[in-house]
Amino acid sequence: MRACEVEDSPKPNEALQPPPAKTARARLSAQVVRLPERGLETSMKAEDVAAWYFRLNGFFTITNFVLHPSRRGGQRTDADIVGVRFPDRAEFPDGPGGDDQEFIRPSGRLYFVVAESTIGTCKLNGPWTNSDKENIQAVLRDLGVLTPNLVASAAEGLYGEGVYDARSCYCSLFCVGEVANGEIAARFSRVPQRTWDQVLKFMYARFRTYHDRKADHDHWDDNGKALWGCWESSRGSSSAFTSCVRRLSGLRISA
Repeated sequence: MRACEVEDSPKPNEALQPPPAKTARARLSAQVVRLPERGLETSMKAEDVAAWYFRLNGFFTITNFVLHPSRRGGQRTDADIVGVRFPDRAEFPDGPGGDDQEFIRPSGRLYFVVAESTIGTCKLNGPWTNSDKENIQAVLRDLGVLTPNLVASAAEGLYGEGVYDARSCYCSLFCVGEVANGEIAARFSRVPQRTWDQVLKFMYARFRTYHDRKADHDHWDDNGKALWGCWESSRGSSSAFTSCVRRLSGLRISA
């Protein structure tokens, strides 16, 4: 992993206030659903769909990342997903069906993300936006994303604008939900927000365009296989794929 070398941090602004806690429906780990077309059982949650969105965009991810205290005590917080995308990724260099432009835009740079997902409106949890908690500093140190001398300036940028934009790396908060959040857009205009429809549209296009390259996926986890099963059962219908994934993961299904 390449560590960042220089910093040009934005000045901090007021942090976003902590949003309401996740609803019980957002975590459906106990609900097992069978995909009849594949004979596959899955306990897929919304967070798992988001994790596969990042994986398909070339990220190495850790899901349900727990930030432990430096001394004895309870956990400081957790993130649905943390991930890193290396600067020279080139699995899909040509034409449509490639990676999300958000991740291609910081060309030639490592992209590090702390992502939150929800079945409701996009949100950023308070522990990642409250500078008094110093959780950003802790996650950057724990994972070794940056050289130690850059941690403070990166945290300043992430708390202030939700991003840290340096010469050799790009770090960002990220949220996925049913609809975009206007308050986040106002306070953290550079923080990407993706709706579930956008995520599922991306997945459908990836599977359709690169079906032959992805057909051999025996080593994918059950969630990945379930997503593929939804694509195969959709028979060329993007809406059928979306409905299938929404049903399996507990996301809202349009009437």
